[in-house]
Amino acid sequence: MNDNQMNDNHTKNPTTGSTNEVRSSGSFWSWLYPLVIALVGATAIQYVLVRVAQIQWRPAYSWSLYLGLYLICSWVFKRYVFRSANTGAMRHPALDWPVPGPIRKAGRPGQAAAFLTATFLSVFNPFLLLQQLRLTFGQMATSRRLAGSETDVANYQTRVTYRLPLDGEWLVYHGGHTPETSHSWQVLNQRYAYDFVKADSGFARHSGNGRHLKDYYCYGEAILAAADGEVVSVHDGHHESPFTGYFMPDFLATQMAGNHIIIRHAEGEYGFYAHLIPDSIPVEIGDKVGQGDIIGRCGFSGNSTEPHLHFHLQDGPDFYSAMGLPVCFADIVVNGAYTDEVVVERGMRVSYAGSSAMRAGRFRQKARAEKSQVNSEDA
Repeated sequence: MNDNQMNDNHTKNPTTGSTNEVRSSGSFWSWLYPLVIALVGATAIQYVLVRVAQIQWRPAYSWSLYLGLYLICSWVFKRYVFRSANTGAMRHPALDWPVPGPIRKAGRPGQAAAFLTATFLSVFNPFLLLQQLRLTFGQMATSRRLAGSETDVANYQTRVTYRLPLDGEWLVYHGGHTPETSHSWQVLNQRYAYDFVKADSGFARHSGNGRHLKDYYCYGEAILAAADGEVVSVHDGHHESPFTGYFMPDFLATQMAGNHIIIRHAEGEYGFYAHLIPDSIPVEIGDKVGQGDIIGRCGFSGNSTEPHLHFHLQDGPDFYSAMGLPVCFADIVVNGAYTDEVVVERGMRVSYAGSSAMRAGRFRQKARAEKSQVNSEDA
């Protein structure tokens, strides 16, 4: 990130008005530790078994051994290393929400088993493997590029005003500006990413049994440009996951982000909108879009566990080597209360207050308040 993309380190947090002190769960490299340890461990074990124990080795054994060690290392680091660095770690509110789809009958253990199985199978998908390698090396370059600049990134203030990329009320399933609230803090390009879903009053995200895409409240909803901009990348035509309701990332996917679009909203600010319905993107590279224009439909494509919109802001056009940027949303209603601009985080119910319906509601609310004030003065 260029120096002219950074603001003063003591910027104000729109939520509280206080100085935004950066909190980090470790260095930019911490997400890479499990991967490297698993690779070294798998290589050492394979050497001992083949050279010393004289075991006949097959390529599939290498993949299985590496993935198994990686999952174990990731769990250990997340549970003991990263958690100890985050002394203020908070429990995810989704743990109290209904489990979507038929997998709910298996409970949290069933979810974990399904997720790990799909993760294991995805390593044999050459498309996902190549993209993961690109992301790994791209993020290594990002770590070097931004070494020592964590505070600058955390306190970054955007050049333009962003609205929610959605209309109506949505639930922030994942996301926040701190290690305690972000679901992908160690993945630099997605450090400040958000996952949006729609949910009823009981936090259920679908009707029926959740086995069909049409059951999900967010599926097919319009995705909107968060600000004016120019389309710089479009990926469309990728199939949607066949594993609806089973908490399994699509290990057959050919693109981890599924159908997605990247929009240059300002110098050094690129919006990333992912997991859209195939053939729902009405724009092409080079097209100009206005804030609030429809740019796609919420879907279930890519390496995802349920229909949702993934949105994040990044400092460059390349997904694999960009650094994620914090973003505030303007003209927004959060948990029923209006605010001019705010940092949203997981568990919040949010809606864009600039829509015609919301504007009408705010007008009626203001009129009732003024009428109540007049009546009290007359009394």
